[in-house]
Amino acid sequence: MKIGLVLNPASGRNGRRSFWPTLRRAIEKQGADVSVRETRGLGDAERFARELAVETDLVVAVGGDGTIGEVAGGVLKSGRPDVAFSFIATGTGCDFARNFAISRDPAAIAERLTSATVRPIDAGLLTCDEGNGETVTRHFANIASFGVSGQIVRAVNAARKGRRLPAAMIFFCHSVLQILRYRPCNIRLRLDGEDVYEGPITAVAVANGGWFGGGMNVAPAADVADGLFDVVVMRSAPRLKVVTLMNSIYSGAHLENPLVSVHRAKLVEAWQIGSEVALIDSDGEAPGRLPARFEVLPGALSLKL
Repeated sequence: MKIGLVLNPASGRNGRRSFWPTLRRAIEKQGADVSVRETRGLGDAERFARELAVETDLVVAVGGDGTIGEVAGGVLKSGRPDVAFSFIATGTGCDFARNFAISRDPAAIAERLTSATVRPIDAGLLTCDEGNGETVTRHFANIASFGVSGQIVRAVNAARKGRRLPAAMIFFCHSVLQILRYRPCNIRLRLDGEDVYEGPITAVAVANGGWFGGGMNVAPAADVADGLFDVVVMRSAPRLKVVTLMNSIYSGAHLENPLVSVHRAKLVEAWQIGSEVALIDSDGEAPGRLPARFEVLPGALSLKL
């Protein structure tokens, strides 16, 4: 069996030096032929995954949500989009992994990668304005969102460079700071061809999985294999109320707040109204801004887990 690992060497912290040799030995002990590609910048993971998809039996993303999303996109854009896909979550902030009960023990990971069954799961396809008038298209495995979340992810990604604080702490601190700075943007939201909301928002999450933001359970009922997005709309409110609302997302209690509504859809379209820019977050990366289109791709990924 040939396994291609797309590794983000910047992901993960304590114990990484001893973890990788142990994991590789455990995989090779299972009789697998392992090929490793290390990323150096944005776009590398997608390119490596596209190449490995036609050379191996299994493509594995090793990193956080951004790496997982890029690798999933590379597989889907390759000549073999149905090749088996998996992931190894590193660091403390990988939200996609929270959708599954998986071990981080190297021996258990090796066993899973070589012997687990393959099952289809959904992916998302985002098309949006890159910010310079150009259109960008990218896949996402977990969640895409826009509003204050788009500002937060940019601040978090900048803060992570050279820092050693846990991802959840970084995200929480910058969430509060960006909420206090946020000026609500007005949007028009259309789901499966029907306009459902027009007005100011705090954030809108287009969820394939249930968690984002380092452990926020934004869409508790989301199912990665049901062929639908859970679309969570958080309307605008005074800043202190927004801070309270965002804090309640960790437990899922935000769904009881009258500012929040949840919808289900296969196609989500959104437009900015007015001058305030609505920035987008996609699997922890910052691809652009509204207008945007989010399309679910039912069963597109062959997940080996």
